[in-house]
Amino acid sequence: MNPARTIGPAIVLGRYTGIWVYIAGPVFGAVAGAWAYNLIRFTDKPLGEITKTASFIRSTRRS
Repeated sequence: MNPARTIGPAIVLGRYTGIWVYIAGPVFGAVAGAWAYNLIRFTDKPLGEITKTASFIRSTRRS
């Protein structure tokens, strides 16, 4: 899924049906990443309380 190989020919041929994925995907990913960053960075709660299950944290502490 190389955007340059998809968007370039789509513009030349005038077929814009699948381009929304290449535009909406990065925007949605950036918004979701910023939301997750703010959730983790600006909270005083411990990680186990945020995730409700801390099983992955317990497994990393054992090893």
